[in-house]
Amino acid sequence: MIRLSTALPLAVAALLFSIHPLAAQDGFSQTGRASYYGKKFHGRKTANGERFNMWAMTAAHKTIPFGTKVRVTNLDNGKSIDVRINDYGPFRKGRIIDLSRGAAAKIDMIKSGTARVKVEVLGDDGKADHEKSKGNVEYYAVSMKREKLRGWGVQIASFEKMENLIRYLDRLRARDIDNVFVQMATVKGRLVHRLVVGAYDSEASARWKLKTMKEQGVDGFVFRIP
Repeated sequence: MIRLSTALPLAVAALLFSIHPLAAQDGFSQTGRASYYGKKFHGRKTANGERFNMWAMTAAHKTIPFGTKVRVTNLDNGKSIDVRINDYGPFRKGRIIDLSRGAAAKIDMIKSGTARVKVEVLGDDGKADHEKSKGNVEYYAVSMKREKLRGWGVQIASFEKMENLIRYLDRLRARDIDNVFVQMATVKGRLVHRLVVGAYDSEASARWKLKTMKEQGVDGFVFRIP
């Protein structure tokens, strides 16, 4: 269940979200550090509902829509690989894309673990909008109720865009991570949505929960709920 922790009034008990992802922008490019994920997540559901195959040519990105093909070039050796975005991530600071192990091997970054790369959008499988509409619209059933939290919590993410928050919540659900709350807060005049797991009576309990989530690939930090 998705729960809402907020000072804003909540008049809706249940919502059905229909998200229309933005079309991939051909020509978009980004330079930064890439990482990869493999055996630990092999067979688990990705954010778009597929089963992760560590040998498939796929990747995770936070803003490029699912189904988009991108070219990833290792700037240290000039090797490149074309992959399809089918997951949301990465979640470590300073990373712009998570490659499958198979894709990472193609550009020789297994040994180093990370590499400085250039990501270039190639397109979305070359399909016209009417041909891909079935896979380009996503529906999420969401049950919500207002809550007051006390004690200790674990903040695991923060989003400005609601569509990114919903997809991340779906990924948490696929990993059986529950007791997740959405905290709405205004920071420097901008509304942000924070994901908090909790609440716990003690700091030790919250830290234990963070430890178990890290084993599932979800990081965060423990804080005292004011």
